[in-house]
Amino acid sequence: MLVYHPAYDIYHGAFRSLLLLEHTPSKTMPFDTMRILDLYFVFPYLIADLDFPRGAGAKGRKLAGSPSRFNTLPSPRTFLEQMKGLHTLIGTALAGLGFISGDAFKNGVIERTATLVPETLLSNASPEDLELAEYLGTKIATIPILGKTGLKARSKLMEFRYDPT
Repeated sequence: MLVYHPAYDIYHGAFRSLLLLEHTPSKTMPFDTMRILDLYFVFPYLIADLDFPRGAGAKGRKLAGSPSRFNTLPSPRTFLEQMKGLHTLIGTALAGLGFISGDAFKNGVIERTATLVPETLLSNASPEDLELAEYLGTKIATIPILGKTGLKARSKLMEFRYDPT
């Protein structure tokens, strides 16, 4: 039996990444930040487990909603690690199309270029997707990735104890 899920779709992943980048003020973020944001975008109920920065919790909990019994992960941390290859393919595809800097991507940074995203592509986003992308881009993507108060620690999705401080 074949079951489609957008988490495994490279084209949907590229769409999600562009949508998140377009809603991030600096239009740049570490690769690991993009991976965490993508997981939250595909499985928004996981946002509820985040240690929110001051002022971001109420809206985050509202957007998280409740998990569906058909769409839950036994281990988000393991799933995120398993998705690293797909996230790398998505970044490579976006760099190849000129939407992100290939040089920055080689250094672990997702950096938007001046290449315009076709308006028809972004207009495919639902109002819920836009609201979630705006929240993740403005409130969560701006959290530094490293350290005890960084996104890796707050999300509990990646090891942070050995981060340089």
